[in-house]
Amino acid sequence: MLHSTDSSSFSRRDFLKAGSALTMSAFFTHSDAAPSVALQKTGPDTRPNLLFLNLDQLSHMALSCHGNPHLQTPNIDRLAARSVDFSKSYTPDPICCPARASWATGHFPSENNVAVNNRPLRDDLPDYGQWLGKNGYQTVHIGKWHVPGRPLHKSFQLVPHNSHPQGEYSDNLVALSFETFLANRDQTRPFFAQVGLMNPHDCGNAPRTSEHPFPFPHLKDQLPPFPPNFDFDRREPEQLKQMHNGLMKFTENWTEENWGHQAWLYYRMVEMVDVNVGYILDTLERSPEHENTVIIFSSDHGDANGYHRMLFKDNFYETSSRVPTMICFPGKVPEGVVDETHLVSGLDFFPTLCDYAGIEAPKGLKGLSLRPLLEAEPTTEWREYLHAQSKATGRMVVDDQYKFIRYYGSETTQLFDLKNDPWETVNLAFDDEHQAVCKRMATEIDRMEQTLDNVDLPDALMRRT
Repeated sequence: MLHSTDSSSFSRRDFLKAGSALTMSAFFTHSDAAPSVALQKTGPDTRPNLLFLNLDQLSHMALSCHGNPHLQTPNIDRLAARSVDFSKSYTPDPICCPARASWATGHFPSENNVAVNNRPLRDDLPDYGQWLGKNGYQTVHIGKWHVPGRPLHKSFQLVPHNSHPQGEYSDNLVALSFETFLANRDQTRPFFAQVGLMNPHDCGNAPRTSEHPFPFPHLKDQLPPFPPNFDFDRREPEQLKQMHNGLMKFTENWTEENWGHQAWLYYRMVEMVDVNVGYILDTLERSPEHENTVIIFSSDHGDANGYHRMLFKDNFYETSSRVPTMICFPGKVPEGVVDETHLVSGLDFFPTLCDYAGIEAPKGLKGLSLRPLLEAEPTTEWREYLHAQSKATGRMVVDDQYKFIRYYGSETTQLFDLKNDPWETVNLAFDDEHQAVCKRMATEIDRMEQTLDNVDLPDALMRRT
């Protein structure tokens, strides 16, 4: 939501004036998180502040800094210009709650129990708000949380108080609340601020039936064209066929204008949330905290946006599973670097936060600290394979060239050569010459599954093809 200049509305100045009048005890809501550990120190705690700025449903390719000509994202672009921008970054799960629970715990959805949106997080797994709070950080949450079974106040102080259990309110308010937080924060210790913006998620509010005429005929010349992989392979696995059949209820009679409008709307939602990202960045840059703040920027998953004739999320195609990840730390992390080599997962955020906080991460996390990559340590060894899950029914593995997807309970698998076929138009799993690659990648999925603490394996998981 764009910031309003209407004098009749509650203005930014009014908001800040009200916020400044509050004491810290009144401004923040009560937290049941364990009290901070008293650190052994002789002076002020100079450890870096940590800002995790995350969006909902932003695809890696939906940014102008990543070459998309159909939108402009100047604020995220300038963050990229000051960051290491990981090109091979993937979500742990291409759906909201499982991805966010994986961020928070450092465990896959099959381990933390949030395999689908309505399943509660395991009580025994600490999240990064609790962990950093116990180790001396002021932990604050602003905006979207969306981790079922873990009330926000158990892990964070909330800014501002909101009755929604998942903290879902307007992006405009999120940006303003971050400004007020910085003006009123506890100056005696570093902060970990998780700031969650809602969009471009709300692109799903577009008309979805052919009965709706194209609402903006004057914009016809501005509509994005069909993507090069608009068509899909009719030999898809059964799970994807079901997704397509479900979408056909809305899109069967869609014209090129209908599809173009959906894409146009998604890009406008991205541009709108970019304004609020810019507001948050400006607020931080004006503060004395700027030089000592690590910024991690990412999204829970992407959006299909017409690619493979699909919409929204919950599939392993690049538009849904590949997400932006940028990390900035002035003077400590190189600026304007695009890392096209290392495979990065949202599971890596928890150990990275712990590394910069100078504390030991909880045992058993499935991610890796990104700090060695950011600081270009020459001896750094990194993962050869990256794994992701989806609704506990499928698994994806990616290496430096290939993506392999296995849908449990289905005879059909998918193999894509991402170097030579970045649009994922040719399923090489049907190619006899690539059976050795399929076998190698399937073996890697089996190996990974054996290392996981699976709390609730579905029957289909046991019927491996």
